Parts: sequence; C-alpha cells; structure tokens
Amino acid sequence: MVVGAVWIHARPSPAMLAAYEADPSLISFKLNFVTALQEMLATLTAGTIARAFA
Repeated sequence: MVVGAVWIHARPSPAMLAAYEADPSLISFKLNFVTALQEMLATLTAGTIARAFA
C-alpha cells in the first residue's frame, strides 16, 4: 500500500508538470520515488520498533 501511494504521488499528472513549468517554486513539492519510499519505509520501521519496545 505504501509503495502504491508513493508511486502515485511521485508521478505527477500532465497538469502538474505544466504547473511546475509555469511556477518553478512548486518543484520543491515534487517527490523523488526512491527517496520518498526510503524515507517512508524508514519511518514505518522506526515506528514499529519503537512501539515494540514501549
């Protein structure tokens, strides 16, 4: 489920690509799939470990 959610958000629609071109300041919101997935999995793993020891 996480992979699917990150994949969808990391692949902007044609309209969003046009918005990035029209306003370059928006590019900071664009997700890199690999980086976003690594961060999401690290967060989920850290939370699971913390919860197991709580």
